[in-house]
Amino acid sequence: MGMLRWTLGLCAVLCVHEAAAYKLFQKKIPNGANVPGVQALGHDRDGGGPNNDFGQDFIAAMFQWTKDFCEKDSDGDGQTNGQELGDPCCEFEHRKHEVVRWTQGVSHPGDLERKSDPALWADVVCGAAEPEAAAEAKAVEPRPEGMEEVEEKEETVELAAEQQQELTAGAPALQSSVMLSAVALTAVVVYFVVLRTGRRSSRNLPIFRQRRGAPV
Repeated sequence: MGMLRWTLGLCAVLCVHEAAAYKLFQKKIPNGANVPGVQALGHDRDGGGPNNDFGQDFIAAMFQWTKDFCEKDSDGDGQTNGQELGDPCCEFEHRKHEVVRWTQGVSHPGDLERKSDPALWADVVCGAAEPEAAAEAKAVEPRPEGMEEVEEKEETVELAAEQQQELTAGAPALQSSVMLSAVALTAVVVYFVVLRTGRRSSRNLPIFRQRRGAPV
């Protein structure tokens, strides 16, 4: 029982940090949460695993959407990371200018097989008037120095708390399920043991001994 609780606790901690990191990184990238069927753009598998080329470039950029990172073609499919993620002019900036040119039709910048339609940026002139979404966006007021680090820490703690709450709600059900499975397995084992023991005991009853000794 103690080992089960320790395992569940360890799993909860790891899942909280991993899930919180995914959500945090999604906000640092334009359309980070809008690529269909993909939660972790920087990994070979959706649920995690080794970093793909896009993930490695993201690490090299210190987890920031820089101009160089935006203009890079991480997966080598002929489209820049910005073009695939709706930011062909590399205008997106986390917390300061979170505006993209489009949200539909984005593709995976770490998957060579997935590309966006070039028509999306064919008429885009970088440096020209921003899209309607940008025009309607409210101006960002200047903030005190160091405020970004504080907000990022608060955001990470908030995401971790949300994940912890979800896992805490699900842990009792998981533990109950495991306990019920263990009880059911024990009952099956006991049943077979009793059944076999009963058969052996019945062979030693007088009626069976008499039948064995009776002439054929």
